[in-house]
Amino acid sequence: MSQEHWMRDLAPELRALSIINLAIPGSHNSMTYGINRKSRLAPDAEPDIRRWHRFFPCIVRRWCKTQSHGILEQLQAGVRYFDLRIAQKEGKFYYCHGVFAMEVFEPLLELRQFLDSHPEEVVALDLQHFYAMTVAHHQQLHKELIQFFGHRLYSTVDGSLNDCSLDKCLALRRQVIIVYRRCPIPLPLRFWPSNAWPTPWPNKVSVKKLQSFLEDSLLSRQPQQGYVSQCLITPTGRYIALRFFLSLKFAAKRVDKKLEPWIVEQVPGPFEPKDTPRVNVFLADFVNMKDGQFCNWVLELNSKL
Repeated sequence: MSQEHWMRDLAPELRALSIINLAIPGSHNSMTYGINRKSRLAPDAEPDIRRWHRFFPCIVRRWCKTQSHGILEQLQAGVRYFDLRIAQKEGKFYYCHGVFAMEVFEPLLELRQFLDSHPEEVVALDLQHFYAMTVAHHQQLHKELIQFFGHRLYSTVDGSLNDCSLDKCLALRRQVIIVYRRCPIPLPLRFWPSNAWPTPWPNKVSVKKLQSFLEDSLLSRQPQQGYVSQCLITPTGRYIALRFFLSLKFAAKRVDKKLEPWIVEQVPGPFEPKDTPRVNVFLADFVNMKDGQFCNWVLELNSKL
């Protein structure tokens, strides 16, 4: 199975399943590969980050970057779920994680081109956090996203996520699902609310505690919901200070190594309310490390279906 075309290459019985019942690789803060020397502090920067940025901006950028490969390379590795953090500046929208990355629609243009040439692939865009945005800014972003993706959006009027199979998406020419969280105004019908696809934040610095959180929180999943398992640690100021001249990639390698046994033993697929919940999306930092081994682990889970 080609990772670039993995949805196309699934067996017919799996293409008939809802995408919330497949194992799907996702990238955490997907667009932070766009952070560069010119990146300035963003509204979401923590106090420690703001202090350190005054004297060590290059080190701060290293700890803010969670992906090193572009969106096309992530797509080719098999990523189909993108975790996004957006801030407004001077009327424009940018990706951010402590510091600003690129404008929002810059990588989305590459995504749209990929989808047009890969009609059997479907992606989910999880607009997770927003900063420095008023109601008017949200309205503007809604309008721009709808205009940009047009007919490709799988909307709430197309059916539930539980009915959203790859075969159905192909028949309807739908390829993009937008989950829009923490919106201060009613969502357009083209977007999905936060409770449609829960993504519990572990907020752990210990991999052992992270795994316990992943196991416990998965038990709360409902059969009609998508679900995201965030396979990543959240470094504290102290954690970073003790590893100041390293980078977040150092932590990601450690997480991957220790979580691999847990990931590969998981099972996707539909389940009943009385059953033990099953997995869906796995989110990670630096998903292209070691030739995309994280994506390989996740995609291989679909062979259990």
